[in-house]
Amino acid sequence: MRLRKIIVVRQIIEVLVLGVAFFGSGMAQPAQDILEKMKQKYDTIKDAELKFTQRTKFEMSGNEQSVSGTLLIKKGNKYRVELENSTVVTDGVTVWSYSVPNKQVVIDKFKLEEKALTPLRIITAAPKDYYATVLKAEKIGKTETQLLKLVPKDSESMIRTMKIWIDESTWLMKKVEIVDVNGNETVYTVLSVNVNPGLADSRFAYQIPKGVEAVDLR
Repeated sequence: MRLRKIIVVRQIIEVLVLGVAFFGSGMAQPAQDILEKMKQKYDTIKDAELKFTQRTKFEMSGNEQSVSGTLLIKKGNKYRVELENSTVVTDGVTVWSYSVPNKQVVIDKFKLEEKALTPLRIITAAPKDYYATVLKAEKIGKTETQLLKLVPKDSESMIRTMKIWIDESTWLMKKVEIVDVNGNETVYTVLSVNVNPGLADSRFAYQIPKGVEAVDLR
């Protein structure tokens, strides 16, 4: 369960970074050129706040699960993901994973794994680690978007394909679809994005609530 939460958090971070980094990119350019510009745009982003919905369809059971949440992110591997029944926070040194149903906080060291989907990793790796294609223009509700498809070059990647819908009026991400190697499909829809709001470091330190069990794995 804890591993699944970590995977979900990494996917959410990947979605935000890909979406925010496309701001200002010209979609008339080849897809690979757009990805190369992601690193340049990321250098201008100090922090960001995102509100989103997430829908997952499981291939084996056919069941669907939907949640909504908020993601705060700041350079220095700082992030805070707030879902209905869980919160994951890291200041780049320590990770706090809080489960509301279990009334438990798991505390661990932040580990920067080679293939972890952290913000800097995705931005610097995307141009060389993914085959990218601009598929078509597509309308989502009243929003005109451009659809971009990413396929990992690594045959051992946990991601099979990723599609990103970019709002033509703002060049911000509108929606992302991720299909993993097991055929599970996760769709993220961005409700709002605020770039460089000036988030305080205190937002990335977790205060353990009273009456909650703390499991320290450091």
